[in-house]
Amino acid sequence: MKNTTPIALALLSVLLTAACSASPSPEPSAGTAAAGLPASLPKPDPAQQEALLAALAKINPRLPDDQAIDKARRLCGRLLGQSTADQLIAAAKTEFSGDVPALPDDDAQRIISAIGANGFCR
Repeated sequence: MKNTTPIALALLSVLLTAACSASPSPEPSAGTAAAGLPASLPKPDPAQQEALLAALAKINPRLPDDQAIDKARRLCGRLLGQSTADQLIAAAKTEFSGDVPALPDDDAQRIISAIGANGFCR
């Protein structure tokens, strides 16, 4: 029994040395909550999709397209990731820039508001 204490201390020393010298964990990827975006993006149900497309059409008839829901989900991820207002507007303009050339800030803000009010972005 007298020899177990030194053996335990030696084993603990080896374990601590190994743990401290282990390589650090990799940086979080863009799809993780630590990077500002949730790991999985909320998805609207069919009724929410229809309401979202209708809201986008009211903002600008050229906004709804086959990718509008995916674009809205990515913007939702930024909303949940607590991006700043300026970052959200820039992201909305980037996401929908192919649909509407030179999307004004007002429309970008209205898109963000429509996504936030839709109910799926939680």
